[in-house]
Amino acid sequence: MVTKFFCHGSLYNEYFGINIHQIRSIGILQNITKIPKTISCVKGITNLRGNVIPVVDLRERLSMESTSYTDQTRLVVVTINDTDVGLIVDAANEVLDIQEEQIQPTPTVNGNSIEFLAGIANLENRILILLDIEKLLSSDVVIQLYKCTLKRKSMSRK
Repeated sequence: MVTKFFCHGSLYNEYFGINIHQIRSIGILQNITKIPKTISCVKGITNLRGNVIPVVDLRERLSMESTSYTDQTRLVVVTINDTDVGLIVDAANEVLDIQEEQIQPTPTVNGNSIEFLAGIANLENRILILLDIEKLLSSDVVIQLYKCTLKRKSMSRK
């Protein structure tokens, strides 16, 4: 069985993948309006083709060192629990066909699995860390995104 993953580069040439079926669109990073009192990885909201969506910096969500946005920075829009969410990524590189036998189980740390990982793809020239976006954007992040969505809806009624 072949699974398609969108791949984007990250800090120190680490590569992360998101299942292509979870992605609605990939675009250039646009202006972001900050929302007060949100956790640091929630950067605010942006207007994407007439829809206001919350935006999360994937680097910060993964507790990686932040960096300045560049011309290569992209906004990957995913849908989680009927809410569109923009993920800021360093670049949108490619779509890969990954065979099931190339995907290894999620590693454990101190006997516990890392819940937001869908697995590790061992490719010829690199390792691809496969993210489970629904688990990555769970708990506190979803609460913050829900609050952003509520603020967006209340602003649009005025």
